[in-house]
Amino acid sequence: MEREPWNTWANIATAVRLVSGIAVFAYAAVTANEMWNFVGLGIYWTLDILDGFLARRLDQETRIGAQMDILADRVLVAFFYLNYTVLHPELIVPVSLFLFQFMFIDHFLSNQFMRWPIKSPNYFHQVDRKIWALNWSPAGKLLNSGVVTAVLVGTKSPIIGSIVCGGIIVLKIWTAVRMYSLPPPEAGWQPTGTP
Repeated sequence: MEREPWNTWANIATAVRLVSGIAVFAYAAVTANEMWNFVGLGIYWTLDILDGFLARRLDQETRIGAQMDILADRVLVAFFYLNYTVLHPELIVPVSLFLFQFMFIDHFLSNQFMRWPIKSPNYFHQVDRKIWALNWSPAGKLLNSGVVTAVLVGTKSPIIGSIVCGGIIVLKIWTAVRMYSLPPPEAGWQPTGTP
């Protein structure tokens, strides 16, 4: 198997996203400045869109790049929510539920694409369309991160936030059970399904 390149424009954008995001979140933490915490979130989202766009546009999608992207997501989201919880300690329960789901369950699930000859979770519809739709389709990604942020920031309600995060944990556990039941790919495996 040919070794994948590290020095693609998409991977460089991921690295810039990680370093610049950490720097801004660290500044937000030191200054306890909520505005800078949201600036960091904006950098994370903007450059996350950019690295995905570059990967597809320049035909630079790689399995290494997908793993880097998954890990960078976890680091930056954790920084944002840890900062946010310091400023809003009443949200510690829903934030803890979300981070448990995103940093552990979803991280594990997102790396399961490596079991099949596909480039990233974005192509999991070739393995199982329902799992892909609920987790890595555009709507699935929005549900798994954007909706949580909107609920926690918009309502600042520990109860509503905990219900939403608990529901996503149930979805992720269901995904794990379904994924575990999938047969392993055999030699000559062919992708199925379309996005």
